[in-house]
Amino acid sequence: MDYKMLQYAVEDGVAVITLDYAPTLNALDMNMALELEQALKQAEGDPAVKAVVLTGAGRAFCGGGDIRYMKAHCGEPDFGAKSMAPLAGKLSDIVIYIRHMSKLVICAVAGAAAGGGCNLAYGCDFVFAAEDARFLQAFVGIALMPDTMGGYLVPRMAGLHRAMDMFVTGRPVTAQEALDLGFVKEVVPKDELMPKVMAFAKWLAKGPTHAYAAMKKMMFVSMYDEMYKFRDAEVTLQADCAGTADFREGITAFLEKRPARFTGK
Repeated sequence: MDYKMLQYAVEDGVAVITLDYAPTLNALDMNMALELEQALKQAEGDPAVKAVVLTGAGRAFCGGGDIRYMKAHCGEPDFGAKSMAPLAGKLSDIVIYIRHMSKLVICAVAGAAAGGGCNLAYGCDFVFAAEDARFLQAFVGIALMPDTMGGYLVPRMAGLHRAMDMFVTGRPVTAQEALDLGFVKEVVPKDELMPKVMAFAKWLAKGPTHAYAAMKKMMFVSMYDEMYKFRDAEVTLQADCAGTADFREGITAFLEKRPARFTGK
């Protein structure tokens, strides 16, 4: 497939998927989501691929949603139901697909992993972070709720109260805090990130991949069996948030670089 928003390459049994669309800091709009879904399916269906690495080009892993697109279209009738709900559903489907893949997926994060980008990283089997990595549940700043399965994954990884703190404040979680909380396997200097991740991925590629696949199935049943039920609730709630005046004010304030004046409407 001829990808326009990401790069796909295979090296020594490892498929490397690189989000690469600088104008939006690799934002997860529908075009990016569809390409990412296809790349993951390409890796899963290729017998030569034994492990997958997901990373981002440029100064951020992923900047979250495309705020400029949201601002341009948020006034359209039923924007939440017609635009935000399908995107939220697709992003959740991608995380569920990663959890279902037979192949282990390792995420390499440098710079910001914001909003859906943060939860996409958390949805992978392993996360390596550069020292400058920052993980942000940035949704609250534009009056949205977490999507990309964040409301399902984060409480299970960090506990209810820590998850609510991240969701409600939207504060950045440093690479070291993410390591301490168990979100991240290892923190390394930025220039060592991809060499470290590729070495780990190539080591996995030489391992008992059938057993790895069985472990993923076991973990899904153990931890993630209600993901589908949660997905539907997440899509409905996000669409509702995207129809509010607070959402329109949030994205306007973000683009105007000023504090938002929320009214609860």
